[in-house]
Amino acid sequence: MNLARLTPRKTVVYSLVTAAMTALFFILILVGQYYFTGLTGYSSLWVSGLIAFVVAFFFQPLRDLVQKFVDFIFFRSRYDYQNLLNKFSQAFGRPRSNLDKFSQVLPYLLHKSMNLSGISVMVLDRQLNQYVVRAGEGEGSTIIHKEISTKSALIEEMLFTKRELDRNHLASILQTDKTLRPELRARYQEIVQAMDDLKSALIIPCISESDYFNKPTLISTINMGRKLSDESYSIEDIEFLKTLANQAAATIEYTFIFEDLKKTTEQMIKNEKLAALGTTVAGIAHELKNPLSYLSIVAETLPQSWDNEKFRESVGKLFPSEVERMKLIIEGLSDYSKSHELRLEPTDLSTVLDKVAAILGYEFKKNNICLEKNYEQGDGERPFALADKHRIVQVFMNLINNAVQAIGPNGGTITLSAQITDKNVLIAIQDTGPGMSPELLNKIFDPFFTTKEQGTGLGLSITRKIVEEHKGSIDITSQVGQGTTFTILLPRP
Repeated sequence: MNLARLTPRKTVVYSLVTAAMTALFFILILVGQYYFTGLTGYSSLWVSGLIAFVVAFFFQPLRDLVQKFVDFIFFRSRYDYQNLLNKFSQAFGRPRSNLDKFSQVLPYLLHKSMNLSGISVMVLDRQLNQYVVRAGEGEGSTIIHKEISTKSALIEEMLFTKRELDRNHLASILQTDKTLRPELRARYQEIVQAMDDLKSALIIPCISESDYFNKPTLISTINMGRKLSDESYSIEDIEFLKTLANQAAATIEYTFIFEDLKKTTEQMIKNEKLAALGTTVAGIAHELKNPLSYLSIVAETLPQSWDNEKFRESVGKLFPSEVERMKLIIEGLSDYSKSHELRLEPTDLSTVLDKVAAILGYEFKKNNICLEKNYEQGDGERPFALADKHRIVQVFMNLINNAVQAIGPNGGTITLSAQITDKNVLIAIQDTGPGMSPELLNKIFDPFFTTKEQGTGLGLSITRKIVEEHKGSIDITSQVGQGTTFTILLPRP
């Protein structure tokens, strides 16, 4: 907005109003003192001070009301602009991670407030290297998903001038300026056609000049349709929209940063998965090799031995257990390797723990580790929690694998237990390893902190993040020489 032009006019009006309010203030004090003296026959400076205090108490709220009334009557458009800015600031007082929701707010606020034929918001899609219309109102709603190349004349002109584009102004130049160079005329014609395609009479650029992009970057545009009154956009309109565009640029930049952090985190989780799986891949192959060898032997001897009753009994006892063992390993690997958006559903945590135990079975044998399971409740109830089985398997994989590594080749015991409460399920993973000092415990969930020579230091940090995504919590207790216990609390369905 043109504050230089607006401020003197406001100052004059506010000065007159303030003078009138001050005169009213003193009149009320004098009238109050006059009536009080007439009723009581008593007058003093204390009475005058008391009356002044009472009047002053009501003066400030009254003055605020009068100021709002003056804004509304004499500066209506500025008053509306301020309201719109306040609404926008309230809607995006903190950074957002959803560009679609952000894009919908601007058209919603401006379409009716400025009485427009339409409006849309176009945002840079960094993967497509295109500008995509994300939301719109009125005529703008008909071009949602429309794409504009980053190499188009429209985009290059806004990046070069860092100014708004006014269709009427460009059309006037094309009609009246006979000396316009042919290449510039062609460029302006292309820009006007692009603005027509975007149903826009005015386009306001949202440009970021922060270090995040390393160079000035057009990250969004506000595409304004024509005013239904057929009025041109005033200087004040444009200044207001620029103010809005600056706020929008900051919000979109924060959104881009959140998107990058999310992608980085997802990649770190994938890398940690591969690292954890890499340490156990030989054991997994060994665990699958044993039942496969058994099945191969059965298949070879079946034609000759089927009539042998002892052979049939042996196959009947061992065959289902070996198949179930293979099934647990394969399903566990499948759950562990999949990556998708969080999907919470009733999940039997004892089944998930069994799959992880099957995957790590060879590691238990190699390190002389005894595995104890205490899942069953007194009434036979299973420990169902509201969880994503593909993500929670990574939690258990990280924690049990850590327990194996903590115990080492000297052997020990890992105990997996479950407890059901009214609202939660508690899973405890306890080992008889060397334990940890209080200094280590304070850092155990810090990213990149590790006590292993080849560790990434991300396993427990990612584990806690996954548990917190489930609206759960993770706790650790440990003493040197007495082992470590991780306790995971997850909500019940």
